[in-house]
Amino acid sequence: MPTTQHLFHRGLPLELQALIGEGRRCLLVYRTPGTSAEFCVRGVLLGVLRRGQVDYLCLANGCELRLDWLISVNGHRLAA
Repeated sequence: MPTTQHLFHRGLPLELQALIGEGRRCLLVYRTPGTSAEFCVRGVLLGVLRRGQVDYLCLANGCELRLDWLISVNGHRLAA
C-alpha cells in the first residue's frame, strides 16, 4: 500500500484554493513553528502530497513544503 497520495485542492481550505492553482508560479512564505523566522520560496506549484497526516505543497523544482507552515501566498496572508 502506498504511503503517499497525490492530490490537488481536495481538503484544502477555500481561501487557499482561491490563491493557488496547479501550474501557477507562486511566492510562498513559511514560518517554522516555534520560531519567528520566515522564509520565502518561489516556484511553480504541481500539487499537494499527503504523507500520513501531513500535507505538503509540491513544486516543480522538487521542493516539498509543509502546508501547515504556510503563512502567505503571493502576498496574501492566510487566516490563522
